[in-house]
Amino acid sequence: MNIGFLDIVFIISFFGIVYYTIWVILLIIHSIHDPEYRKDFENIDPKLQLFVLIPMLNEAGVVQQTLSKFLEHTQTLPQVQLGVIDDCSSDGTADLIQKFIEENQCEKKIHLIRRTFPNAQTGKGDALNYGLEFIRQTIKVKEDETIIGVLDADAIMKEEDFQKVLLQFSTAPKLALLQTKVRMIHAKNWLQKMQDIEFATINDWIQRVRNKINNAAASGNGQFIRMSSVEGNDTPWGNALLEDFEFSTNFLLDNKETFYRTDIVVYQEAVDKVKPFIRQRSRWVQGGLDCTFKYMKRIFHSPYLKFWAKFEMIFFMLLPFFTIMVGFCNFTSLIFALCNIDLFFNLILGLTGINFLLATHTAVKYCGHDQKLKFKTIFYCGGMMIYNIILFPAIIIAFYRKITNKKTWIKTTHGVSTASS
Repeated sequence: MNIGFLDIVFIISFFGIVYYTIWVILLIIHSIHDPEYRKDFENIDPKLQLFVLIPMLNEAGVVQQTLSKFLEHTQTLPQVQLGVIDDCSSDGTADLIQKFIEENQCEKKIHLIRRTFPNAQTGKGDALNYGLEFIRQTIKVKEDETIIGVLDADAIMKEEDFQKVLLQFSTAPKLALLQTKVRMIHAKNWLQKMQDIEFATINDWIQRVRNKINNAAASGNGQFIRMSSVEGNDTPWGNALLEDFEFSTNFLLDNKETFYRTDIVVYQEAVDKVKPFIRQRSRWVQGGLDCTFKYMKRIFHSPYLKFWAKFEMIFFMLLPFFTIMVGFCNFTSLIFALCNIDLFFNLILGLTGINFLLATHTAVKYCGHDQKLKFKTIFYCGGMMIYNIILFPAIIIAFYRKITNKKTWIKTTHGVSTASS
């Protein structure tokens, strides 16, 4: 029996669809019931301190809002402090931070941490390591009684969420890393809304599955670690473009406990235009490729990670390779099916129906208990297929940049939503 090119394409496409269906079913199963967590804040360890680090590079557009919201939401929490790491900004970010501290007389609450050339602008990981050294040398806290948080320059967390973080570490003495849920603020256009849906549902469900197999991963914004878990390590953060995943991978390889909380939320801005969105996701994918070549062998041979944790982490790392291959085959198969619509009409109708059911379920979970389910929301969720198509060029760009060894990136611009709201 001769197997031609199209036969191979159809086989790959078929198995890709089957795997995607199984993966979606697993995510849906783990999204049906929302876990319940304690809110007895009186049990927060009174000795526990929380020190949040926010790296900033040319963030004049959001720094005022970020600092104001932090001060507002932590005014009843004296054990929470903030260190803003200015990475030698050229737009006056450091001056705005210093002015805010002086005007609000919050020198003991908010600290300006300055990096200067030639050591500045060498990566987010280096900036966080510098902030950690500042805490050790200047604040001089007790590492076994201190939690370090990492937030983005545009991040907003509410008072209750900070309390939940403190309670989680107070009641889980072995916990080394806690990742919170990420949501988008001021999601106005279709692209911004899709990012909020992605983080609030799909990413959230993936992390819930990871909780089940004990390999919850850091997601950059909204990660918290017990300071004693990096005791003796001057550079716990690396400079991979996906430094958050690299960081939590090292924790898991060292048999440190990680966990994800779906009810603790950190808000950030969504990218509002397609071009910078593709650039952002390309950077993330390239960071994932860096981790693939660096950590896959260690994950496979780890004595601490169980089979399903290894399987999920390795698959996550290889996902860009699968996406390129399966995406091409699916596109080719779709064109062929549309050209022979009389033969494949029922198949196309069935796949469309499955996508509608998934969109409806996603919309129901996205709306939650706070808002009524609207057809417009189902329409947005149904647009996840178009959203995924937009992501495809990001993967191609990431592979190109990885092959050509290009590592410099234009950072994501913050402050767009603030300026327009």
